[in-house]
Amino acid sequence: KLTIPNCTCLKDPQETKLGVSIMQNSIELIDEIGFEAFTFKKLAQKINSTEASVYRYFENKHQLLMFLYAWYWGKIEYQIHVETLHIEDAEEKLFKAIKMLIEKKNANDIYAFVDELKLKRIIENEGIKSILNKKVDDVNKNGAFDNYKNLVARISGWIQEIIPNYPFSKMLVTTIIEGAHIQHFF
Repeated sequence: KLTIPNCTCLKDPQETKLGVSIMQNSIELIDEIGFEAFTFKKLAQKINSTEASVYRYFENKHQLLMFLYAWYWGKIEYQIHVETLHIEDAEEKLFKAIKMLIEKKNANDIYAFVDELKLKRIIENEGIKSILNKKVDDVNKNGAFDNYKNLVARISGWIQEIIPNYPFSKMLVTTIIEGAHIQHFF
């Protein structure tokens, strides 16, 4: 189970069968019809449940998107941590992490209940909507973007080990991440 900031959900969907179904089917539906057309009513119909059951987990669809955003980046951070744990050299860790960020994935791993390819497409196409809103500062203070920030901090730490006086390591890492996910066609 990945650690997700509390402010991204009312009840952690990873903890129940219904919650996992909400995660799976929201990913399917958002990938299929897009975030704007997505509603809890459509999701409830897809999972053969009620809208009220979805509202027990998420206040609104924006909070659900923030949850998926946090879950995705938490998973990426965890994968990079595991894959670089045995590596001593910071430069080798950095190259491994960058490769993991930019390479295309073909299959799911231990989180087989989530279609990672569809979730990645959602993050690429819709993820920015979790950030670009008027309440972003409040949401950020509550920790909604901690998983993303932890990933940036981990990788920028390796840059600081390699070039201690480099002043823009976090900006460089953010540029790499966003380039890989938003401008992946390059």
